[in-house]
Amino acid sequence: MVSTMVSAKNRECVEACSECAQACENCNYQCCEGATGAMAECGRLCIDCVAVCRLCVDLLSRGSDLAAKVCELCIAVCEACAAECAGQSAEQCQQCAEACRVCIQACQRFLAAV
Repeated sequence: MVSTMVSAKNRECVEACSECAQACENCNYQCCEGATGAMAECGRLCIDCVAVCRLCVDLLSRGSDLAAKVCELCIAVCEACAAECAGQSAEQCQQCAEACRVCIQACQRFLAAV
């Protein structure tokens, strides 16, 4: 749950980024253990996605002027992660891909509003 301290205009994006970070963390945990090849790349992208989503949450939560730039990066990382995870058959990868797509849409709406 997102704090009521987060401004209403940032709340949707904060929530989507937070959910995406959690889904990517789960996907990475389940896929990376001893993984090679495509599953290892999936895990690496998930780690990147977690880091950027968390940064996005932090900046949006405090209303930073740099949040929009980080949201642009978040969209790019989530697109790459969603594409990689969608290509995997594991359920956690499919859930991660969907969370990334939701995050992309929320970041796009945030950027359209600023």
